[in-house]
Amino acid sequence: MSGLDDETATALLHAWQAGDIGSRDELFNRLYVELRKISATLLRGEGDISLTTGDLVNEAVMRVINTEKIEFHDKAHFLALSARTMRRVLIDHARKHASDKRQHQKVTLITHLIEAPESVDIHQLEYALLRLKSLNENRARIVEMRYYGGLSIEEIAEVIGCSASTVKRDWRVSRAWLLAALAEQKGAGS
Repeated sequence: MSGLDDETATALLHAWQAGDIGSRDELFNRLYVELRKISATLLRGEGDISLTTGDLVNEAVMRVINTEKIEFHDKAHFLALSARTMRRVLIDHARKHASDKRQHQKVTLITHLIEAPESVDIHQLEYALLRLKSLNENRARIVEMRYYGGLSIEEIAEVIGCSASTVKRDWRVSRAWLLAALAEQKGAGS
């Protein structure tokens, strides 16, 4: 089966939340291609990592399924949560790998943004996002959805319930803050 329109996805999400496991399975089956695209974007440029796109999708799906009391509003919200979960899987995997090897894993952010750094230590990126979250949780969510989920400005606006112009403005500010924070961390580390 291929993609899924927003209305059908929302109906499947609500049926799943009401306890229909068949709707949950159909939702994941019909969004599998989109989930693999998100996974591939996250894994691109990872280098020495043992996860495949399928592994990352499967681990994220298991975590989403096992999470209690999540309210999905629509397809964009579901994909944003899935991207965030994949990010957590990658971070957990990198931490385990780093503790095994006592070195940090570099990742490449594929954001289609000219100003994005080519290679970022995943631990530094996570630290910078946590700092941003402590300053402004909404802006951190926007960064997660853009960087990790590949969501458009309009999709993010739909997920967080504000205008596209607000998201665009917050995205610009957040991106600049994040790049400065990463540069600061890189300078402190050398």
